[in-house]
Amino acid sequence: MTSANIKINPWGSIEWLMPKVGVTGWKGIFCSSFEPRCTAVAGWLSTSNMLGESVCLRIKDPESRFSKDIERVTDVHETVLSKHLKKRVEIIREDLLAEPGVWYKIINQLASCSEVSILLDISCLPKRVFLFAVKRLMSLPNVKDLVICYTRPEGYKEGQFTEDAEPPAALPGFARINESSGDSTVIVSVGYMAFNLAELLEQNRGKSLKFLFPFPPGSPGFRRSWKLLHELAPALDRQTEIKRIHAMDLFAALEWIRITCREAARNIDFIPLGPKPHALAMALAFPEFWDRSEILYSQPRLYHPNYSYGVLKNVRGLPDITAYCLKRNYLSFI
Repeated sequence: MTSANIKINPWGSIEWLMPKVGVTGWKGIFCSSFEPRCTAVAGWLSTSNMLGESVCLRIKDPESRFSKDIERVTDVHETVLSKHLKKRVEIIREDLLAEPGVWYKIINQLASCSEVSILLDISCLPKRVFLFAVKRLMSLPNVKDLVICYTRPEGYKEGQFTEDAEPPAALPGFARINESSGDSTVIVSVGYMAFNLAELLEQNRGKSLKFLFPFPPGSPGFRRSWKLLHELAPALDRQTEIKRIHAMDLFAALEWIRITCREAARNIDFIPLGPKPHALAMALAFPEFWDRSEILYSQPRLYHPNYSYGVLKNVRGLPDITAYCLKRNYLSFI
């Protein structure tokens, strides 16, 4: 095999990957959140000399009965973030349901410098924000390097942890341009909750349905994911494809999605209910099939303050942070 035939998928633990990437002047984009894991990546970077200036996105949900609790805890975590980052941190406040043009402008401003190297922490960013951000950052010619980081929580709240989900709609930047006749291929990334999408799948029954299942999710995540799968497809045809891919393996999920979409002759509907790396794989596959695909999501308007708890630790006792290098020295690995 020649070097031209070797495909590199640069991902792994943050302490393993980042020294190999070799960049020492990252512009960090973080998110201050009510989730404890929002400080983990900044905490790891505080022990290195890799970070330059930083930006912290603070995204406000619509008012709810939990708003005061969420704002109070977010204030605490934002203080911790600022201490970790040490240098001047710009805080950008925006509403969860802000128009796409708002995020377009913000991302363009954050990446406005020439030869910029960006490290984006998606651990606590909503899917409607970070999927749009990554798609835009991948397309900007002045982004020299791009690394995405994701911290796993110790666990998630049992039962319901979001409410008041909006009707299913295409996420900003991921709407289909053309409609072909015939049934769609529907690819569902399985997670814990269906939001309002179970009804959509019921309406689409009979279409080509494929599931991307996180494996091994571990108990009780394993039980909850299978429960959701049964909820989404109670009478699952034995021929329905259920593809098991590790929850953190972005590149394996991307490869499977691309192969599946290339075999599909008509429209493609992506439904990202599962782990963020699987959702990100859908967004990275989207540009190849932009004219006949879309990413559908039912955005919750209310998150419970105990949505997740703690920070998962790896075998070395360090925060379990996975890093993905999507671009290095202008070369895309996607």
